[in-house]
Amino acid sequence: MSIVKQSILGWLLAEGIKTETGVLLEVKDHAFMLEIYRDLSPKQVIMKAAQVTMSTCAILKAFWVAKREKMDLIYLLPTDSDRNTFVGGKVNRMIAQNPELLKLVKDKDSVEQKQVDDNFIHFRGSWSQKAAIMVPSDLNIYDEVDSSKQSVIEMYSSRLQHSKHRWEWYFSHPSAAGFGVDKYWQLSDQKHWLIKCGNGHEQYLSWPDSIDQEKEFYQCKVCKAQLTNKNRRQGRWARKKGREQAEYSGYWISLLMCPWVSA
Repeated sequence: MSIVKQSILGWLLAEGIKTETGVLLEVKDHAFMLEIYRDLSPKQVIMKAAQVTMSTCAILKAFWVAKREKMDLIYLLPTDSDRNTFVGGKVNRMIAQNPELLKLVKDKDSVEQKQVDDNFIHFRGSWSQKAAIMVPSDLNIYDEVDSSKQSVIEMYSSRLQHSKHRWEWYFSHPSAAGFGVDKYWQLSDQKHWLIKCGNGHEQYLSWPDSIDQEKEFYQCKVCKAQLTNKNRRQGRWARKKGREQAEYSGYWISLLMCPWVSA
């Protein structure tokens, strides 16, 4: 089936998309990522822990948007060196593992730029102001916002002024309140991942209340019952603020949510 007629998750599952290491995208332990894959809100922010597969998600969504929505993108990383490592070590390896992605970039494929039909994904570092004024964009994806140069992020935002779309997606691990990704998180609907204990108490996991430090297991914050990996896998995203009150669709991903991370 054509990518144009599918949902993004339908496309990923139908094509058997693999990671850069050749492993099929894993759904069981990453249920919290499914709604993020589906979310094509123009304004998004994800405040996250490290190694939760967010960059893989962003890469695949970038290809999807370029192909299906016919949009030009800028994918911004902190430095040119980060860009080279990211594209060479992750993006290019994912393309090599997936014939469907290889088809999409057959006409123009370099470290700085991937062509998808008539549209482009430009990969840039945030410490070059000159690069920020060279290409227009419909969607900017800001990866590792807190490690990037904030003034250049603002310059890249200006590259959207002639677009009818003006989409911006931010994600990063946070560094300080009111700075970087947290600044945009505060403007979002602040979705938390709610799970239930075996007794039916719904909650989001937080430190230190969700861990019994003496017995070293995850616990319900209400009844103190032990939480299983199954409990943590099965959840739902819930908004802390109404969508009409928020500028961004926001998600908070902590390591406590990840079934592969033990107490």
